[in-house]
Amino acid sequence: MTSTRPRRRSLLRAAPLALAVGALTPALASCTRASERLDAEANAVPEVDLSEITEIPELAELVPADIRERGELINGAALNYAPGEFVGSTGEAVGYDIDILAAIGGVLGLATRTEAAVFAQIIPAVGSSYDVGISSFTINEERLATVTMVSYFQAGISYAVKAGNPFDIHPDDLCGKRVAVQVGTYQEELSNERSQQCREAGKRGYDLLAYASNSDAATNVAGGKGDILMADSPVTAYAIARSRGNLEAIGEIEESALNGIVVSPDQPELAEAIRAAVQHLIDSGHMQRILAAWGNESGMIPTAEVNPQP
Repeated sequence: MTSTRPRRRSLLRAAPLALAVGALTPALASCTRASERLDAEANAVPEVDLSEITEIPELAELVPADIRERGELINGAALNYAPGEFVGSTGEAVGYDIDILAAIGGVLGLATRTEAAVFAQIIPAVGSSYDVGISSFTINEERLATVTMVSYFQAGISYAVKAGNPFDIHPDDLCGKRVAVQVGTYQEELSNERSQQCREAGKRGYDLLAYASNSDAATNVAGGKGDILMADSPVTAYAIARSRGNLEAIGEIEESALNGIVVSPDQPELAEAIRAAVQHLIDSGHMQRILAAWGNESGMIPTAEVNPQP
């Protein structure tokens, strides 16, 4: 990656990223029925059937003995990043990362458990409090210097507009456009930088619409209050999948990077077991099925690797 900004993918952790919306802001008071449906649909959590995923004995044998004897793989995750990992309506951990964790456990013959954690405190606790950290971590050189990471997904920055692109928006020319983002994210920071570049070029800066959640940002774009949604690609894809045709993707994914499962560098056997399990899920089609349920099959990668080059 070219940027050294601290990020999970490209999201800064200054604000929670729950897609489920409680009270609507005044800006939403005159939204269309289409945007109201999007807001309601954001609460939907897909049920992914993992019953067909069974233990692969030769892969289960790769798991370190102490974890095999315990029979459970413990994960640390920051549960505020829908659709990767967040808190469901009954307080349980949900998201595509949680389903992937359960699928890995199925292949390795292990139960799985996710414990809520502060994002910055997960990596230091892997190997002691947690066996793994599956929490939308971008693989970068800084992290690879201290932990082992197994690639399983790819993400970047992506865009969505109201279906049909009625305002004729182009992501590479947003000067003067109403750009909807979440407060505290890398996208807000990047938008401010690009807005300044517009002004320096003698053009209007961005009309930046910063909302408390990406759900609010997506809802306003679907309802015509904003011109374009700018967010992490998993978030954008999830919003589009639940928009009932009211949002569509536009442009290419930018700053694409691999996400990795964090493992202690002292546990090479566990890292290889997880890599093999992820590769099995990819090859068998289970990974595609899980990601598709969450509207994120575009994040599929063909090969899982231990400590791939960022």
